[in-house]
Amino acid sequence: MALNYQPVGEGYVSAYQISATPFVTSSNITMGQVKEIKFGHISRFICVKNTGPSDSQIKVAFTENGFKPENSNFFTLSGSEVFQADLRTEKLFISGSVSSLSFSVIAGLTTISSKMITTITGSSGFEGVG
Repeated sequence: MALNYQPVGEGYVSAYQISATPFVTSSNITMGQVKEIKFGHISRFICVKNTGPSDSQIKVAFTENGFKPENSNFFTLSGSEVFQADLRTEKLFISGSVSSLSFSVIAGLTTISSKMITTITGSSGFEGVG
């Protein structure tokens, strides 16, 4: 019996090799509004879709500071455009560009608690996140 049990961290490879637990959310957002999407566990992959009209745009960042003009650490999705990647993160931030539009987020989550992830900020030396 182990007396000094250590919880698994974000580097626990086995958690990324098994099937992920699904996380799905869809929401509306207005111009200038920022929505934070928290997963609760570390993601194995993410997929973001702008489900708004073709003339709409959403901005996606990994920190809220990524939207600041001096940082510009976000990417943009036009209407019906999709972004998908194998990324390890605990949250996303989404901002709208028109009066009202919608988006969907699908993520595959590991069994690793989001409490175990390294805090990713520009002030911690992570460039390109805000």
